[in-house]
Amino acid sequence: MTVAAFLLTLSQIAVTLAGLVGIMVAFTAGNGKLSPSDSLRARVIIIVSIYTALFSLLPLALLSVSAVAPYAWSASTVFYLLFFVIFAITQRRHELQAGKLVVKDIKGIHRQVAWCTMPFVFLLSLINLSPLFGAVQPGLYALALLLFMFIGALVFIGLIAQRLL
Repeated sequence: MTVAAFLLTLSQIAVTLAGLVGIMVAFTAGNGKLSPSDSLRARVIIIVSIYTALFSLLPLALLSVSAVAPYAWSASTVFYLLFFVIFAITQRRHELQAGKLVVKDIKGIHRQVAWCTMPFVFLLSLINLSPLFGAVQPGLYALALLLFMFIGALVFIGLIAQRLL
């Protein structure tokens, strides 16, 4: 499987996950509102899914423009790294605003594993941009996106598991 085919598949999975969360939110919100902890998790899943799809398609779109094709992977990695840092900061800020009681309502270790995975995604993207390792590798870019999607999937599993338990 080529990196382009992998990224297209990853974008389809990401859009599907966002759709599943949308359906789940529609059916589980009894009074039209989610609990604060479910809302926090649904927000993470939807953001991760949408941006995984976007960043999966970005290098492919840039490769189709001949003027920027040589820089497609580097530009995509830079944009993704900037987004990732902003996402991590804003997500932490939302958790702090929600308060300890809301975060405490999130049962299981899914949230902790997701937060522990985030430094690996960051480091993988940073290493990929480092001139010490040569040009940006499309495979490392795809792996960073896959790990990011894994974070969304973990949060989704936690959301489903808490609903079932």
